[in-house]
Amino acid sequence: MAVVRHAHRLARWSSLSARRGEMADREPSELRVLTFGEPLVVCVPDGAGRLHQVRRFHTSCAGAELNTAVGLARLEVPVAYLAKVGDDPFGEQIRRALREEGVDDRLVTASHRCPTGIYFKQWAGLDGRTEVFYYRSQSAMAEEGFATYPAEERLASGEIAWVHGTGITWMIGEAARAASDALVEAARRCGATVSFDINVRLKLAPEDAWRALLVQVAPKVTWLFLGDTEAEMLLGTARAQEVWASIRDMGFAGEGVIVKRGAEGAEWLSDGGVLHVPAWPVSNVVDTVGAGDGFNAGFIAGRMKGWTTEEALRLAALVGACAVTAGGDYDGYPTWREAMSYLEGQGGVER
Repeated sequence: MAVVRHAHRLARWSSLSARRGEMADREPSELRVLTFGEPLVVCVPDGAGRLHQVRRFHTSCAGAELNTAVGLARLEVPVAYLAKVGDDPFGEQIRRALREEGVDDRLVTASHRCPTGIYFKQWAGLDGRTEVFYYRSQSAMAEEGFATYPAEERLASGEIAWVHGTGITWMIGEAARAASDALVEAARRCGATVSFDINVRLKLAPEDAWRALLVQVAPKVTWLFLGDTEAEMLLGTARAQEVWASIRDMGFAGEGVIVKRGAEGAEWLSDGGVLHVPAWPVSNVVDTVGAGDGFNAGFIAGRMKGWTTEEALRLAALVGACAVTAGGDYDGYPTWREAMSYLEGQGGVER
């Protein structure tokens, strides 16, 4: 492996800013990203405390792939979302939220038999750490999966250039797993870029199941995302060179592996070596849920705009930093204008 390079400052942000808005004028038929996964309604308490002590909640929408779709839309990248919800008020809330954010929801279908999944957030304890409690085991996506045929048609037409998913969708149910496998195969046949974030949730499956999923999916994707703690759990190491060797041994032949290291930044692992991009300094961390999904959105957006991997990683780090400044999963994600302002100023994130 080559010596690690540190990208503390990136050049050409002025020239990149000239591209601002060029995505905004795109027609629906132009190249776009497709994310797929289970959308959830999240019930957020109005303050800290154990859930049984909380009296008031407000609801918003969430789900790893939904978050990434919203992040892409805010960065003015055309994006469609593929999912299934219940034919219920929560399902309608999700579809309305997607449309309000500028996400194409035409591939979101409704089940007349199963409900929309939900989860609750809890902020409690001395450190105020976020805990989540899921109620999704019999949700529409978990029980019925999702229809891939409409997405496959759009892939075949060349409209969709990039497909993004996470391991969560494979783990919520057999129907969703089968649909996910079919969609990835269709994307590969059509020559689309495929990115995959393992996104381990031990409440859904044990470590061995996640390790087996990584072995299954790694050879089929262009970009693979995982966190340093996930690497340690599934590979037995978080050291860059060893992670790269392990993933390559699984048959990975894509453009690179992105290891997210939280406050220590992120790394791009490839045959060319290891590229490190530092995290953005954040003055006030409110909630870290959704930061990784925002990171993915920033990276995909950068690549879709024709930026280098290094530039895309810097944008990814920025979106991830903005995410932790707000309580909702994607409330802190920046707009394209805000992102370019931060990148040109090269300062920390204060909100």
